[in-house]
Amino acid sequence: MHNFNTVVRFELVRTFKKLSFWLSILAIPVITGIVVGIVFFANQTSSDQKEEFTKQPFSLVVNDQSSIISNEALKQLEASRITDKEAGIQQVKEGKVDAFFYYPSDVTKNPIEVYNKNDGIMNNSKYTSLSESLLKMSATAKVGSSQLINIITDQVKSQQVNYEKGEVINPLSRMVAPAIFLIIFYAIIVLLGNQMLTSTTEEKENRVTEMLLTSVSSRSLIVGKIVALIVLGFVQILVILIPGILAYTLGRDALNIPDLSGFISTIQFELWPTLLGAALLVSGFLLFTGLLVAIGAAMPTAKEANSFFGLIITLMIVPFWFFPLLMSSTPSAVVTGLSYFPLTAPFALLIRNAFNTLPLHEALIGLVIVFISGIIAISLAIRIFRYGTLEYSKRLSLSTIFKRKEKTASR
Repeated sequence: MHNFNTVVRFELVRTFKKLSFWLSILAIPVITGIVVGIVFFANQTSSDQKEEFTKQPFSLVVNDQSSIISNEALKQLEASRITDKEAGIQQVKEGKVDAFFYYPSDVTKNPIEVYNKNDGIMNNSKYTSLSESLLKMSATAKVGSSQLINIITDQVKSQQVNYEKGEVINPLSRMVAPAIFLIIFYAIIVLLGNQMLTSTTEEKENRVTEMLLTSVSSRSLIVGKIVALIVLGFVQILVILIPGILAYTLGRDALNIPDLSGFISTIQFELWPTLLGAALLVSGFLLFTGLLVAIGAAMPTAKEANSFFGLIITLMIVPFWFFPLLMSSTPSAVVTGLSYFPLTAPFALLIRNAFNTLPLHEALIGLVIVFISGIIAISLAIRIFRYGTLEYSKRLSLSTIFKRKEKTASR
């Protein structure tokens, strides 16, 4: 296509020169870094405070009506018993002790009452935590088995092994690869949606489109813009991912980030779900881009185009409202409808593909629908841009486009 490379280069250079572009994509990693830093220093402060409190235990008196609290546990805490509840509360009020615990006769029906001096919102929780730990420790001593206590308090774990066609599988590990395409498609909508919408209205509002079309065909201009948008999308994703990868590799221990190497090694890349996810991503991108470029070309200003942008986004994210249904393998008319309707199909099919609830025949039908819809949307965007680029005062209707097409053909 004539001057295709020129269009791509022009779009990229123009966007890279905009300060707003870099501010918008750098804002996410910068804000994330600030939040992570605050959390890190808060964790450090909290851990220092915990160490300080362990070195300086608080004074404690206990009134035990349940007869569960053991003398050995109280001795370890250097705590003493008291028979009068009001006297214990009074000691806290007068500052003679730091805390007073009152255990009712039936702790399963009535709460443990904790009275303590105020050490601040973040530090007052140490008193309630100790009151519960003291009760559990004493109960374990009476039962004589910590294992029974853990069973009763639901602190047991189970290990599950899943089989499919005689082979052991890990559904979570198998879900990761297809889910990547879902995340990428969502990121494209969030990061590039507004830029796609204004990619044609900017020249239109500046009234430089006529000059561009004297040397570049409308097809080359639209396709060049789409390719440039793809490149910009990759740049934005890399700018967001690279700081996260560096934080994980260089500061994982300092930031208390879990070690994901074991999980990453278990990720399964299956051919069909991966290929289907890639095909749906490309088809959905064509459909999404074609619709937004067409809206931008048909509207006289970017402000008017934004009203339709919200409608398109709302329709495309409708599948997230039915997430539980899409995760289930049970057939449903709602799920089938979402998978076959062009505007909802990309997300619906990507979600079902990630959770392995998409039958082969529905996957193929849905993919064909999205791909054909994407081609139609791109073709429509080119045609609308061709006729709508000179309309500065009113919206371009579909009837106008096809009437002009008929007039052109009759000539």
